[in-house]
Amino acid sequence: MSATSCVDELPSDLEPRPPAARVFWLKIAVSFGLTTGLLLSYKLWMGPRSYPLTPVWSFLKPAGPRFDDAIFVALLALLAFIVVVRNPAKLIAAFLSVALVSALFDQSRWQPWFYEYLFLLAALGLWFASQGHPDKQDAALHTCRLIVASMYFWSGVQKLNPAFVHGTFAWMIAPLTVSLPAAAKPWLLPLGFAAPFVEIGVGIGLLTRRFRTRAIMVALAMHLVILASIGPWAQDYNNVVWPWNAAMSALVVLLFWRTPEVPVRSVLWGHHFAFQKLVLLLFGILPALSLFNLWDSYLSFSLYSGNRNSATIYMADSVARKLPSDVQDLMTEDKSKVDELAVSDWYWDELNVPAYPEIRIFKNIASVVCRNATNPTDVKLVVRGKTTLLGTGREHVYDCANLTR
Repeated sequence: MSATSCVDELPSDLEPRPPAARVFWLKIAVSFGLTTGLLLSYKLWMGPRSYPLTPVWSFLKPAGPRFDDAIFVALLALLAFIVVVRNPAKLIAAFLSVALVSALFDQSRWQPWFYEYLFLLAALGLWFASQGHPDKQDAALHTCRLIVASMYFWSGVQKLNPAFVHGTFAWMIAPLTVSLPAAAKPWLLPLGFAAPFVEIGVGIGLLTRRFRTRAIMVALAMHLVILASIGPWAQDYNNVVWPWNAAMSALVVLLFWRTPEVPVRSVLWGHHFAFQKLVLLLFGILPALSLFNLWDSYLSFSLYSGNRNSATIYMADSVARKLPSDVQDLMTEDKSKVDELAVSDWYWDELNVPAYPEIRIFKNIASVVCRNATNPTDVKLVVRGKTTLLGTGREHVYDCANLTR
């Protein structure tokens, strides 16, 4: 009997045993991405810092810089052991537990790359813990595939807005147009209208047998263009996502290359594997709610979509003078000579990652600034809401009386 016929006779929800090398390199790719992301954004995880923490529950009070530092060192150490240990199932469980504690103490740490890596690592941990259960190991790898494909799909959907085409896309391709003739440049911007559909197509194509290889090639080309645009030789912007793009390229190849025996049904819905169903909910279904502003933007992979909430804090001079000097350096004056501080500038300058763009986070940040205010009107938070399927974003205004209730 030929090898091809053997594959054809496999149950549709199973695949041939994946070589150990494939799983090993998946572990390396995820660990590399997490380690570099943590190191490049170390001030997000360690203290002290001026940008306030936003815990999930108000009773979770900051435990101090030493606690944060210990958590950060523990995360890095566990990742190092995960790389070298042959079966790191228990180490992965320990890492996820420590990471969860860190994430509970500050929602700003819920960066898209961190969110993705945690669930990929959890799926790999279940793969290592399922020795002797090949069906569960298959389902664990299918779960990794579901995570990656869903991210491409929803990232593309989030870019279906005018702000992406005329803002983000135009900015991203600017370094790539320097050497082009002037006559060709006007033809590049319309590509921005196609870019979201290309990314959506990658997500769908990775799930299909017929278009999987083409989707891989397009994904690799897309990441190459992104790195060429925002890398150190061009925009030199958001270096935390440089290794993320490299890791995503590796994940696409490791999870989808030469896998004709993997049907879409197995990726979307495995049998007797609850974690895969949880991932389908979190990565495949709930991001749709963000289109109605009912689910967090970053948990719906809206990074670089050009459409998210933004905030500015306006304050009296008496309040501004009490802020740290490095924060004061970021402040400007509006037309009325009132001191203003863009929350994104504060976040970028100190933590080297984009601000987590949710109104509850902005309100918490402003409420901390309000501690320096004498009168409720000394501080005003203005939030510009993102556009949703329900309409264009609204502007929300809060003073200290609204923020400290």
